[in-house]
Amino acid sequence: MEMQMTTPMAVNGQTPPASAPVRFSVFMLMSLRSDGATALAAFRQQAQALFEKHGVRVEGQWRMHGKGQIVGHNAFETPDLVQQVSFPSLAQFKAYVSDPEYLRLAPPRDQGLRQVTAIAGNLLDVQNIAKPGAGPAANRLYGVGLVRFKEGGSAGLDAFNLQAQTLFARHGMHVESMMDVKQILTPVGAEQGMAPERVVVFFLDDASAMKAYATDPEYARLAPLRDQGLEAYDFFLGTATMPSVSVSEKGAV
Repeated sequence: MEMQMTTPMAVNGQTPPASAPVRFSVFMLMSLRSDGATALAAFRQQAQALFEKHGVRVEGQWRMHGKGQIVGHNAFETPDLVQQVSFPSLAQFKAYVSDPEYLRLAPPRDQGLRQVTAIAGNLLDVQNIAKPGAGPAANRLYGVGLVRFKEGGSAGLDAFNLQAQTLFARHGMHVESMMDVKQILTPVGAEQGMAPERVVVFFLDDASAMKAYATDPEYARLAPLRDQGLEAYDFFLGTATMPSVSVSEKGAV
């Protein structure tokens, strides 16, 4: 990957503390073959020392079962799994994927995969809009959004998230993380034409709250703040297969 690491980025004008580490993140959208889950589990078990060597952290993993869109028509295949992995830096990521041990372990894993899209970039600071979840994690409905903006449109999404905090609290909606996209690769399978500028991970404390959230008059009032700046906002919905790292554990993201 030919990418340049940037300084910490901010959402809603809030800049991360200078001392906070900024981790390089990769979202992997994966469609599995029949033996894919076994191949992934074997890779993760065998790669533990490799993960420790390069500071690899699995931030979250979600099994997807549906898709939708806020703006656009989401013509993309719904992946079986989405996994978010982070590294201490872009340099450490490059060292990881060129490590001889990784090059030895990756091919058996990839044989279990039919399609992989890797979306890489820098995590944003969302501490002023991300609130802890409530209730059992098993009840949560997660979404992974792929956002593309009109010129200057990111300000509208940021304004919506900031002004919708009361709405979010009323229905148990949460922003978990956001990433500024730097590059998109297709290491396995055919390119799907994905071109997001931002990846958003969000969740509802309880999946049954989705209808009430979407039909709330305050949502109808605030949504144009976000939507008028969007070229496309596609998302995939699912459930977590492992605990996500909390905002406080991530530090400034």
